[in-house]
Amino acid sequence: MQLLPTLKRLHITTYNAKLEATNNLIKLIKRNAFGFRNFENFKKRIFIALNIKKERAKCVLSRS
Repeated sequence: MQLLPTLKRLHITTYNAKLEATNNLIKLIKRNAFGFRNFENFKKRIFIALNIKKERAKCVLSRS
């Protein structure tokens, strides 16, 4: 019966390595971010480091 929890852990196929790497990168940026003046600049730096693009509203221009 002692092996049952271990076997359950091995059966799970999802891991959180990508999330842990993202958290580590954010903490690293935060440590080096003493020069950022506000939170928006900090957030932009995280987006750049993670290569995240904001979704832009689709603008439809009519030629009437």
